[in-house]
Amino acid sequence: MSSERSYWVVGPGRAGTAFASVLAGAGVLVIGRSELAPDHPVMKLAGVRYATDYPGPPSPGTRVLLSVPDDTVAAVAAGLARLGEPGDGCVALHVSGALPASILEPLARRGYATGSLHPLQTLADPQRGAERLRGSFCTFEGDPAARNAATEIVEAAGGRMLEVHAADKARYHAACVFASNYVVACAAAATRLLSESVGVSREEAARALQPLWSGATANLEDPGLPQALTGPIARGDLETVRANLSALDDESRELYARLGLEALQLSRELGLDPATAEAVEAELRRNARGGTEQA
Repeated sequence: MSSERSYWVVGPGRAGTAFASVLAGAGVLVIGRSELAPDHPVMKLAGVRYATDYPGPPSPGTRVLLSVPDDTVAAVAAGLARLGEPGDGCVALHVSGALPASILEPLARRGYATGSLHPLQTLADPQRGAERLRGSFCTFEGDPAARNAATEIVEAAGGRMLEVHAADKARYHAACVFASNYVVACAAAATRLLSESVGVSREEAARALQPLWSGATANLEDPGLPQALTGPIARGDLETVRANLSALDDESRELYARLGLEALQLSRELGLDPATAEAVEAELRRNARGGTEQA
């Protein structure tokens, strides 16, 4: 097998260029739709090539990463399968956190070992994707025959691998959404409320809140959960919680209350007085429309 064909990365987007960067030393063929290679530092690395089409069925031992939007994975897999049988020992992995490995069934029928390999990392900036990817956890789901290839990729990134069953994939991905996307959504809500309450631009509000976000993130690392939680619910300050709720519009009030119920669980772990916790919970539930009762 030619060393520059050891990895194919199909889709030179944010995840694709990040993986290509950490695998460049083994030789990577990046496959995209644009006639021009992406304007990304990875394309300047030795051993990285760009093409707009497959050169044919992959050579023996090739690892193919499908780094394409979720709604195109099935079609891309079917197109790759139409190339014919790959060489011995080829592996195909998609990098979606939500889709099961079984979506690559057309490739499995052709003889590929198949799986999914999803990084637990946010890759918002294409230029810094490799930096973010290095040292991150990645989650594997799929054929045992594909596990070794996934492990090699994770080790090349200096990360660690977790495994998830297909039946748990949607719940797993929801955890990732909470950890990343909804953190950004909460930051957006905080920025809007601060901008409105003190009369500054959104940009100025975001700058003012940055130390608070950074401090909260640092606290999640050390001392960690549940000790990272601070604020009125952790203190059991019912009157402050009531004042916060009363100052918000309906949608923000419901969001505050629902997130507050999660914060209350942590507060109980921290030793919040049971009677105080019950009073705070009652106030939060009155404002969390449609909330379900907790045990």
